[in-house]
Amino acid sequence: MNKKKLMLLSLLTASHLVAAQSIVSWTEENGTLGLGFPVPIPVDTPEPFDGFRTYSGLFAKHQAIAQSNPYVTGHIVGQTHYERDIWAYVLSDSDTTTQYGVAEGNMLMNGGIHAREWQSPEVVTGIMELFDANANDEFIYQYILENTAIVLVPVNNVDGFLQTQRFPTDNWLGTDPFFEASPRDGRMRRKNMLDVDENLNSQNDHLLGVDLNRNNLPYWSFTVNFNNPRSSNDNRSLVHHGAFAHSEPETLARLAAAELVDTDHLRVYTDVHSFSELFFSSATNNASRNILQSRLLTDFRSHHQAFPAGKIYEDVPSAPNGGIGATDEYFAETYEIPSFTMEIEPSFSTQNQPGGSADYGGFANNGNDGFILPESEIRRVREQLAESFAVMWYGQAGPPAITRVQIIEKISDTVIQDYEWDLIDSNSRNLYINDVESLIPGNEYTLMLSFNKPMRTRNSAGVITNLQGQILSLNPAISASNGAQTLNLNLSNGSWLNEKTTGWRSYQQYKEDSFVIDFIMPELSSGNSVQWSVRATDMIGQVTDANPGTIVTWADGRWANYENSNGTVTTVGGNDTSYSSPVDTELRSIYPPQVAGSALLFNASRLGEGIIVENLDANRNTIQYYTYDENGNQRWFYGTGIRSGNRIVTDNLPISSGGIFGSEEHQSDQVQLIPTGQIELTYSTGTFSDDPARVSRTAELRYVAPDGSVLRTTLEPLSLVEGQADLLPTPGVPGGEELSRAAGFSGTWFDQNLLGKGYHLEILQDGRALIIWYDYTPDGQQAWLLDADGEVTETVNGIDISFNNIVITEGGLFGYALNPDDVVITSWGSATIQLTCDGGTFNFSPTLAGYSAGQYNVQKLTSLTGLDCQ
Repeated sequence: MNKKKLMLLSLLTASHLVAAQSIVSWTEENGTLGLGFPVPIPVDTPEPFDGFRTYSGLFAKHQAIAQSNPYVTGHIVGQTHYERDIWAYVLSDSDTTTQYGVAEGNMLMNGGIHAREWQSPEVVTGIMELFDANANDEFIYQYILENTAIVLVPVNNVDGFLQTQRFPTDNWLGTDPFFEASPRDGRMRRKNMLDVDENLNSQNDHLLGVDLNRNNLPYWSFTVNFNNPRSSNDNRSLVHHGAFAHSEPETLARLAAAELVDTDHLRVYTDVHSFSELFFSSATNNASRNILQSRLLTDFRSHHQAFPAGKIYEDVPSAPNGGIGATDEYFAETYEIPSFTMEIEPSFSTQNQPGGSADYGGFANNGNDGFILPESEIRRVREQLAESFAVMWYGQAGPPAITRVQIIEKISDTVIQDYEWDLIDSNSRNLYINDVESLIPGNEYTLMLSFNKPMRTRNSAGVITNLQGQILSLNPAISASNGAQTLNLNLSNGSWLNEKTTGWRSYQQYKEDSFVIDFIMPELSSGNSVQWSVRATDMIGQVTDANPGTIVTWADGRWANYENSNGTVTTVGGNDTSYSSPVDTELRSIYPPQVAGSALLFNASRLGEGIIVENLDANRNTIQYYTYDENGNQRWFYGTGIRSGNRIVTDNLPISSGGIFGSEEHQSDQVQLIPTGQIELTYSTGTFSDDPARVSRTAELRYVAPDGSVLRTTLEPLSLVEGQADLLPTPGVPGGEELSRAAGFSGTWFDQNLLGKGYHLEILQDGRALIIWYDYTPDGQQAWLLDADGEVTETVNGIDISFNNIVITEGGLFGYALNPDDVVITSWGSATIQLTCDGGTFNFSPTLAGYSAGQYNVQKLTSLTGLDCQ
């Protein structure tokens, strides 16, 4: 065909289009495109209101949240045909593991794939706003953020979305029954902008573009040859699938968004559309996946229907082995996860509702009016759907499992039984058991159960209740037996915990993750045991994993390692019977478990590190842990702990950084404290020590790192501080012996002009002095120095101490990697201290290269229980 004929054909085609179609506006009045309510006009604001925001307003909100909230990070995952950035946002903490040390489950949501569906970007943005507002709630939202990763693509089809917002009332409407029977382009553009300009008056391109929800494997072009095609190779079609699968930059951007997290741990995918109030879920040949997907959507529906609006979302699953090239099909088949297209309200008229705009009093004259939600409805829609999505992700974070069981004697407030699941590797845990004492018949106890997630919610009055849409037993089912004999424990006063307290009666990680209940131990002879059985459900009815020793994860379209009561991998969970408590008819020791006096504690198999415990008053302690980092450098922690019964607990034990050795270059305002974990010390019953007048106690150390990993070791006293050991016949009461004047100088000292450093001083029973000096190297690394042979001289107003054998170490590794044979001890130098109760001087003379002599002017920071410097 020559050029002249091509030009003539083009003119004829253009003439035909002009005659057959026109730009038509949506109106509030009755008519073909009459809504019956004001036509929404987007407002250029980032803040949510009773209406729709422009793309720039939504984008500004996304960026503001990402910049201000450490749980949210933004990523450019691709560009459109018009070279506009496509953004994805990851909602999670900084690591890829849960607070319990296992791999996080990942969730993916795509929004704004069809340009005209303005409800979709608003709902995805509403999710970001909801999690931003509740990121530190210590409850369900913080739990989801710290134990999963949520990837959100608020606007996948940026070009198309902007085209609809340029023309919020106008669109092309034609007469061709195959291509133009419904309004297209402008406000009603569905597809992307491939081969399309941004001028609505252009006559030859308004039907062009690719339907991004038909551009995906594995069923790309699958329905082209049917009589009523749901995808088409004609670029004028509303469902044009593109030149080939994944041909479009928006499709590639969505796939790149998935790669922001570990796709091996994807657990659910959602593509948010409008309208029809339906879940178009993707069924596969994996029956377990289909069951769990249906259960998940049922929980979503139940929760959302319970809102006052009563909106009902029906699940319409597809048939397996086929599809239309939709995004949910790709993720269902590729990753074996629950995957669905969600069609936001309004409804179809077939759902016993008016349907379309008529749901809100509109005319419903045109089948497309449902894409235009009234401004008065969108706040409710985005806020309530955001909450229901949070419920779904709470479920896909994983089934509930017991993490810890503790038994506390009520009269003494001491922990006498402690069982906790410690991580071994990515597939298994080991049950740590600490039987401090046996159960005594007739004694009253409290059983405390801790779980790996928040388990209950409360109503506005603060009363434990079911999550909306659920009807479940509020308390766990707890039973006990001895062999075939069922024991009557007289259970009473069951309650969930939503406060972080200074004692053991506190939630562990999140509000409502722990349950306590009182019981009375029935008669049972010595040598027997109590076998516990616990069954509980989380907020959406998932049952406890019957064997927490194997870690539940998602694999092959189902929960892996999720056992029932018979030990069979299942989809329903069961009774956890992992815990057995010994019984005795009398106490193991006449010296009950309690926190011992201030001391330096160590483990003989871990020489080269230690912990100093200072008893300050009736319920406070300091914990000083001198050890190493993962590279063999010295590291020390210093924090305050709370004492209750036989336990000391510190929260967010920090390390310091930014200091410099000496007083010349050190700047206190440069010192930063970084939370690094939690230490818990649980003391044993008392036994006789080498000194027949004293009682010795060991302490079980539990250090939990920020990644959930746990270090445990048994500690015993290395030094006996004068006036601080348990004495007979009054264990734990300081005094009862004549003390030297020097004893009152034990404690922690510091220079108030050199914050972030100091030293711990102990005057020992044999008259020697021990010092642990916390400082930094000349290049700013943490350092600690030690001398246990200080020579003490009492003066008229105080004491003088000479330390002539100060050493520094290196080579140890933190945690279970510590090998004492690798620890290298190097002579550092000497120091002299002159102290009165009002303060003193600390002069040091290093012999190790790189350090300089100097002086600190010190005063007392802490004093030990019962020891008065005066």
